[in-house]
Amino acid sequence: MKNKQWKRVGWLMSLSLILGLSSCTDGAKKSSVLDAQTIVGSIEMVNGDSVWVCRPSALTDTVTLPLSYLAEELQITKLDNRDEALVPVNRVIVSDNYLLVYGHSQTPFKLFDKSGKFICSVGSFGQGPGEYQNVYDAQIDEAGGRVYLLPWSARAILAYDMKGQLVQRVPLYYPVPKGVFRANTKDFLLSVFLLPFNPLPSVAWTQKLNGEVVDTVPARHLTVNPDFSNEVFSQKNGPDFDASLFLFWGRRPDSLYHYTPGRLVSRFTVDFGKKDIPIHSYQELPHHFVGDMSVEKQLDESTFTTEPPVYFIMDKQSLKGAYYKVVNDYLGNMPISGFQYSCSNGYYIANMEPMALKESLSDYLEKNKDVSTKDRERLQKLVDSIHENDNNYILYAKLK
Repeated sequence: MKNKQWKRVGWLMSLSLILGLSSCTDGAKKSSVLDAQTIVGSIEMVNGDSVWVCRPSALTDTVTLPLSYLAEELQITKLDNRDEALVPVNRVIVSDNYLLVYGHSQTPFKLFDKSGKFICSVGSFGQGPGEYQNVYDAQIDEAGGRVYLLPWSARAILAYDMKGQLVQRVPLYYPVPKGVFRANTKDFLLSVFLLPFNPLPSVAWTQKLNGEVVDTVPARHLTVNPDFSNEVFSQKNGPDFDASLFLFWGRRPDSLYHYTPGRLVSRFTVDFGKKDIPIHSYQELPHHFVGDMSVEKQLDESTFTTEPPVYFIMDKQSLKGAYYKVVNDYLGNMPISGFQYSCSNGYYIANMEPMALKESLSDYLEKNKDVSTKDRERLQKLVDSIHENDNNYILYAKLK
């Protein structure tokens, strides 16, 4: 059998890096964005639990959402410029008081406060004690004074204090090829949801930080073949531990789940009807479900790619929805693409190199003459303040 290879277009794992600035917006306008749309789904009861169901056949219009519809005023932080504080353009975790910046390069996690002051490197890159290479998921637990890291193909989660020193190696009940987690230092508990490679018996479990198991959830129909093309997601945009599987191959009806000790509950799904199931993923925001859909395209006998995805949104309360695009009304309505991939841990986030930020702002101002005088002055002031030797800029806004 010939091996099929994917030529990926980067829309899945690469976050869209977007810009933002604070400004006043029209609250009445924001609240009406989806009001004119049709109902695109329903809430169904399954074993006593509410499950939101979206039907793509009901999605007809494409709406433009202002960023302020989903997030509060956006903050801009220029990171400390010391050599030891330099960071890659990749992922960021925002907590109440900290920014944790990391990527897949040979650079350790960097911890900053929200003013951009460098605090420490968390552990180090390598294969020795307290070191790591590729990390799949991470968490800041401010209440417990810990930073937790889950490497790929892990048998343990690494726990560091807020000075970046390893304080515990938490043994995992099962090996985790790819996984997401939520740790609670105060209650001494850890919950894990993983990519359930066959023959791993569980898809999720809760354990104590000493490794003692509290409960497990059997994998059953969620089992997947051992293929690292697949992913597992948890955006953690609310109090619940959300999780979903993303399958490149063997796509099937699926859900976004909420996991609590002893229970894995379907929270959101899409009814594709009798049509072929496209490549897709789901994510949860505080008041909406969002997702994307794309179809594969064969380039030659053994190479496949994907069409650009379309994005959809459904309001949890009204059940109204549409395809959508986002503009940054904090920035004179600059377009935003792939918005949902920039939302995690309750924040909209972008991580940008200084010159990329400067050039994007300058280009936007040059090409868009209808930007208001107030916004133009604010943006130009920011452009003039950016220097090529700056460290990265982190832009974030708390989700509403």
